[in-house]
Amino acid sequence: MAAQRIVIIGGGFGGVKCAQTLRAGLRPRDAEIILFNKENHLVFSPLLADAVGSSLNLLDVIVPLRQLLPGVQCRTEEVRSIDLVGRHLEFEGHDGLPRRLDYDHVVIACGNVSNLNVVPGMADHAFPLKTVGDAAVLRTHVLQQMEKAEVCDDPEKRRWYLSFIVVGGGYSGVEIAGEVNDLVRSSLRFYANIRDADVSVTLIHSREQLLPEISPPLREFARAKMEKAGVTMKLNARVQLATGEGVGLKDDFVRGGTIVCTIGSTTAPVVARLKAPMEKGRLLTRPDMRIAGQTQAWAIGDCAHILNAVDGQPSPPTGQFAERQGRQCAENILRGLRGEPTRPFAFRVLGQLCSIGGHSAVAELFGLKLSGFWAWFTWRGVYLFKLPAWSRRIQVGFDWAWLLLFPRDLSHIKTDVTDRVTHAHYEPGDYIIRQGEPPANFYVIEQGEVEIIRVLPGRTEGEVIATLGPGNFFGEQALINQRPRSASVRARTAAEIVVMGRNVFSSISKSLAPLRQALTTAIVRRSGAIWQERPAVTDALRRLPLTEFIEPAPQPFLRPDDTLYGVSLRFARDPADFFYVSADGARLDGLITLTDLLRTQATGAPPETPLGNFMTKNPAAIAATDTTLIAASAFREHGYKSLPVVTDQASRRIVGVMRVRRLISRVMQLVPPPTGTTVPPVTNGPAG
Repeated sequence: MAAQRIVIIGGGFGGVKCAQTLRAGLRPRDAEIILFNKENHLVFSPLLADAVGSSLNLLDVIVPLRQLLPGVQCRTEEVRSIDLVGRHLEFEGHDGLPRRLDYDHVVIACGNVSNLNVVPGMADHAFPLKTVGDAAVLRTHVLQQMEKAEVCDDPEKRRWYLSFIVVGGGYSGVEIAGEVNDLVRSSLRFYANIRDADVSVTLIHSREQLLPEISPPLREFARAKMEKAGVTMKLNARVQLATGEGVGLKDDFVRGGTIVCTIGSTTAPVVARLKAPMEKGRLLTRPDMRIAGQTQAWAIGDCAHILNAVDGQPSPPTGQFAERQGRQCAENILRGLRGEPTRPFAFRVLGQLCSIGGHSAVAELFGLKLSGFWAWFTWRGVYLFKLPAWSRRIQVGFDWAWLLLFPRDLSHIKTDVTDRVTHAHYEPGDYIIRQGEPPANFYVIEQGEVEIIRVLPGRTEGEVIATLGPGNFFGEQALINQRPRSASVRARTAAEIVVMGRNVFSSISKSLAPLRQALTTAIVRRSGAIWQERPAVTDALRRLPLTEFIEPAPQPFLRPDDTLYGVSLRFARDPADFFYVSADGARLDGLITLTDLLRTQATGAPPETPLGNFMTKNPAAIAATDTTLIAASAFREHGYKSLPVVTDQASRRIVGVMRVRRLISRVMQLVPPPTGTTVPPVTNGPAG
């Protein structure tokens, strides 16, 4: 037999078991086995929750692949693409340059990747739990929250620090909720200022019962046991959004300082780029686990849609199925090399195990149902003997026994980074910064709108003085001047915000000339507002109703599919300087000005170019319910001569237009000129 090169992509349960089986069945001179995995270790993912809860050492849940797979080439480069026809793959080399590797057989076992974007704001504000790095960051965060709560003198803020929300009632969600609850409550004796009543752990699940994979009696035992330990259950509840303050349900909002999300996954990029049949985001396979239409490409684990010959159902994405698929896939490859027929995947489930906290678990093994301590002991024993070497089993077993007698370790290494750029999601009414706070971040609006609120001297209630929309930024003056925030900023609509740390902002603003110029312009514009120096102007703006300045919008409304030629014709026939764009004749979708039109024509765009390609999309607008003071601030911030008026920011239904010239004229009628100012006489034209 000619020497074969077999490449395995993915170092999870399936990929590792496939590599072990192949190495045991092939002599080194007969086959070169290469395993690609971005991390150099196998993660025992069912134990990640224990690592977060400090009932396991982080190093106890991983095994180095090089020690686990002697005789297998283990590589940590990232595979970018696979050519199933040409039988080669492309990966990123150590120097960042692409490399190519030919193969005789390829086994795709890369699983799925976390995708918290299934819920708005979840990716910005929630912790995933997929890797050992995720577990380390989450454990550190939980312990830091306890340290903050210990020294917090505000009872409500202390309770917020100690409020933990877990989204998802499957294995991972139940295990992490139980472990976090155990860690925090069992450690309270070391914190003088924290009481048990200050702690809340909430598990949110979209179904009627937890753990749908196990029998109803064990589900009910798990629910009752966890509730008795202090975990609050919210079943039949689907999370609609996540913010920095908590999560929103359909009819409720659950406040929490920590959100852990165990739901949401998507196809790995290398699989998504593959030209192969898919079924619900997973590679469609033949019964023997070959990718449909292929003879020497195989897929196993979470990334593969594999029918189980035992019951004809798709295999669930669990570790025991992935491990058995890895073994049977390797055996089929060996059969093919020997010229023997392959066999379909068949596996009868051995059982289900899930830890629920408090040295308690639920288990179903070979038809036997267990719950409580003995189920937990069995659960730990099963995973202990899955470890690859007796040295590791003895080490981990000693750690587990130690923690049965002694408290959990509360030490942690801070994983916060000083310089960072992150994203944040805010719902209407959420405060982003508050007046009087010390400066920490710089903010850029990606989507949505925010409003600036200032408590003026002599007043107790804040007043909305300005609004900002996409592309605008805020927070720069306090950072540059090193002064407390002079105003609060609150989300006016659902908003996506880029948050830039103080040090990153300082470095970029010093070295990037366009940003420096934009900041200078904004500071001059915002600090030089006329009403800041003349209170009479502010009072006049407060008294004037916005409805006094609303004029009918130019007609007709254009459509996004109108062509460049048609738009040019409209401007030629109508004296208007701008038109609104609306797909349905009511909602404001865009704006086109004469300047925009001339600029587009100058680029040589074809006459059939649709208006939607060159209009200003979702332009800044003021709501009919806004004040004239807000409108004046919007004119100042955007530098516009006119602004669309809509019914509200949610519906964006066009009401009319407001022009800055009329506003200035009306204010000057109400406010006397400053002392010593010479007013030129009004004339009707040159003297004749």
